[in-house]
Amino acid sequence: MLVNVNPSTSVNIAEDLRSPKTTATVLATTTVAVALEVNAVRANYSIYNAGSSTVFVREGTEVTSTLYDLQIPPGFYWKEEFLTSRYTGVVSVITESGTASLMVSEGSLI
Repeated sequence: MLVNVNPSTSVNIAEDLRSPKTTATVLATTTVAVALEVNAVRANYSIYNAGSSTVFVREGTEVTSTLYDLQIPPGFYWKEEFLTSRYTGVVSVITESGTASLMVSEGSLI
C-alpha cells in the first residue's frame, strides 16, 4: 500500500468524532434478520455472538450459510474497523441451524 503523508488537500477531522456506541440484542435464526438498519452517519459497528450457533453476516439484505461476508462462531466478537471507507447500509445475519443471541453495537458520527 502506498500512503501520501503530505497530502495537498485538507482532511476533515470532524468525521473522526463519534458518539458512544448504542447496543441492541438481535436474535439470529435460520431466517434472515437485520442486525443493523441503514445509518448514513454510522462510524463503526461490532457484533458479539453470545449464542450457541455460528452466525453468518453479510452487508446487504441477502445472506445465507453459503453466501456471506464473515462467520462469527459462538463466543466470538467481530468489529468493523472502516479503515478505507464506512459502510452505512443494512447488515443481515442468519444461522445454518438453531438460534444465536447477538450483541450488536453501533457508533455514529457527530
